[in-house]
Amino acid sequence: MNSKNILIINYVFPPYPGIGGRRWAKFAKYLYRYGHNVYVIAAQNPYSNVSTFINDIAEIPKENFYYLPPLYPKIIFSPLKNFIDKLQYQFWYRVLPLFTDGNYYDRSMFWKNQLQKKIVKLIEEKKIDTIIVSGPPFHYAYYTLQLKDIYPNIKFIVDYRDEWTFNGVHGIDSIGERRKQKEIEKEKYVCEKADVVISCASLILEYLNKKYKLKNYFLLSHAYDKDDFNFSFDKKSLSNDKIIITLFGNIEGDQSLFFENLNKFLNVLQNQNKELYQKIFFNFYLLSPNKYLSIIKPHKDKYIVKYNLSSEKLFEEIIESHFILVLLSKRSKDYFTTKFPELFYMKKPLLLWSEKGIIGEFVKKHKIGIHLTKENFNELFLYALSHPEEFQYTNFPIEEWDYEYLTNQLINSLK
Repeated sequence: MNSKNILIINYVFPPYPGIGGRRWAKFAKYLYRYGHNVYVIAAQNPYSNVSTFINDIAEIPKENFYYLPPLYPKIIFSPLKNFIDKLQYQFWYRVLPLFTDGNYYDRSMFWKNQLQKKIVKLIEEKKIDTIIVSGPPFHYAYYTLQLKDIYPNIKFIVDYRDEWTFNGVHGIDSIGERRKQKEIEKEKYVCEKADVVISCASLILEYLNKKYKLKNYFLLSHAYDKDDFNFSFDKKSLSNDKIIITLFGNIEGDQSLFFENLNKFLNVLQNQNKELYQKIFFNFYLLSPNKYLSIIKPHKDKYIVKYNLSSEKLFEEIIESHFILVLLSKRSKDYFTTKFPELFYMKKPLLLWSEKGIIGEFVKKHKIGIHLTKENFNELFLYALSHPEEFQYTNFPIEEWDYEYLTNQLINSLK
């Protein structure tokens, strides 16, 4: 296949901090390694911290990146630390709706003029033949697809990392029905104009195809990157003196019921199975303090809490763990978040707490862990701890979750 001239448009691309930049930083790296010319339009980073995925784009020439002013008040998505912050927030909360007929929480709402000018310039200078625009935010996908009729021979691909108009994310349910309808109209336009629609979630694609009858679409899941694992762990033996259970990242949604059940389970072990109680230990590696840990405070000797570990340190701790605890919110029960492929790669048994959904069925089908339920919490938890040998990832299709493999899938779609 001849080299493609690919333009990736991702508002939160590194150095912009956050998980939203991971997906296309990784794909950009592998597309470039496979010999394609990769160019990126992204927002300038308005924050003091930088993306943890900045090293993933180091191989691509710096002159291939084009960072545009964000043009959106960062106070809307920042902690309100003082009275001035609150005043600024209230000001913009009242002013932003005056500048759009749709979702005023969309960070790209002011990007139309500067984005379209930059796209046109790059099309002419770099002979762009493929444009990939990834949301959220989504207004800039609408602005990008407005150029499709002018450049019908360029392949326009729209990537959904999250939902746009359903499932109540990114403020969509708080803006009123009239504004929401405007967003649905924009989404309809984008889906009808796009040559290909892709997403990391099958449910998003199913919804979009049912509603808009997509021309062409396919699943491009989240993945693991072997570059992140520059150490060996397959033959590492785990301690038999402890059973280490690790939870990391954010605790999403209301998880009080899980911690109440966990507290009761530990009470039972303490009274009825002291040997197992002595062995079990929890690592909570979180991004910020969480109120739910107070529920298990009676067992404070059975866990430690650390915040904001580096990726390298976190992976080291995960390798030392016997099980990984995954708590999913109601919305997340059907979505493979970015952490899942990395856990698959490390072949770590999962203790999953969620409502019934795609993830729970996947864990059971592939025998890679236990799906805990409130009805059988103690029984299932105890079974998992007593039978770790049953969760060995036997015949698990791990290569399908590899960025290199998925990049090839993406390249095949560009033909």
